[in-house]
Amino acid sequence: MPSEQVDFAVIGGGPAGAAAALTLRRHAPQKRVVLLEAGRHEKPKPGEILPAVAQGLLRQLDVWTPFTAEAFVRSRAVVSAWGDEAPDERHSMFSAQGAGWQLDRARFDRLLVQSARAAGTEVRIGSAVRSAVREDRAWRLGLADGEIVAGAVIWATGRNWRLARSFGAKLRVHSHLVAYTRFFDRAPGDCRMVVEARPEGWWYSADLPDQCRVVSCLTDPDLGGELRQSKHWYRALAATRFIAPLVPPDARETARLVKAAGTATVDQAAGERWVAAGDTLFTADPLSSRGIVHALRSGILAAYVASDMIDGRDELARRRYAMIAAQGFADYVPALAARYAAAARWDTAFWNRRRPQLESRAANHAVSSTSYVQDRSQA
Repeated sequence: MPSEQVDFAVIGGGPAGAAAALTLRRHAPQKRVVLLEAGRHEKPKPGEILPAVAQGLLRQLDVWTPFTAEAFVRSRAVVSAWGDEAPDERHSMFSAQGAGWQLDRARFDRLLVQSARAAGTEVRIGSAVRSAVREDRAWRLGLADGEIVAGAVIWATGRNWRLARSFGAKLRVHSHLVAYTRFFDRAPGDCRMVVEARPEGWWYSADLPDQCRVVSCLTDPDLGGELRQSKHWYRALAATRFIAPLVPPDARETARLVKAAGTATVDQAAGERWVAAGDTLFTADPLSSRGIVHALRSGILAAYVASDMIDGRDELARRRYAMIAAQGFADYVPALAARYAAAARWDTAFWNRRRPQLESRAANHAVSSTSYVQDRSQA
């Protein structure tokens, strides 16, 4: 089987992988970087909300100009019926950071990958990594049509942790949540994202480019099984007060997805000549709105860590990266718990599971994360 040598291999062409490839090309332009994406960015994807804080990261990656040319929907406001039935509207004009965006995620991901290619990354679409084997101070990656031997690997395959065993990493699932999502066209909006807490969980909707719309119900997997069926999903939608009116009678459903949306991390964040990034490193509850910003930021950091590994600073790079990852998780847990606690006003399974455990779970996670940081610092 033919094999080739590269300095860096980025596995995964989502925001984290593309950000890593772009950063590597700028930081180490003499090095050879290959990005391997198993899919083709053709299907609808969840994760459409991009907060305004992402602007600085897009500028840092030198993709701000092509991003603005895409004319994604500017998010005018967030409407939330959360702590009670009265909707609260936060307009972006009162935000110091300005308005965010409501994306076509597949288009956004393609833009980033195309920018990475233009920057000199060798991009291989539809190229899944089937195996990863440690070989001296490199990794031999098995593909359908050959092998790649990489000096360092950035692992950014989203919620797909199939390579965890190869890297010696362990997946830690902290909570279970499922998003039952449907996409529509002929469903224009007024550039607002709407969030509504309901007895069965919570819903959100946002209008997307080209008069499209996403509508999603998030609940626990054992509570939402019926939502896979259209009649139950639409019946639950009809019971919402603020989401249902956003889907006009002539709207056409174009796609549906059922995806895990709970919190998970990998232990460890980086190992011998490999580093995890994006959702592979830390996948957050969508309620936190961390998804794409975290992916871009961790992809950039992972690129510097991988570069340090090649330059012989493996241990220091891994330790610092692990501390940053652990701190991010420690900050996230109590904030998410407080957000759920604010809406725990129903005597239903979804909310009862969270209500009595909110404080103790947050404390346990904080202790666990602190210990993790201390262990890493003393390693």
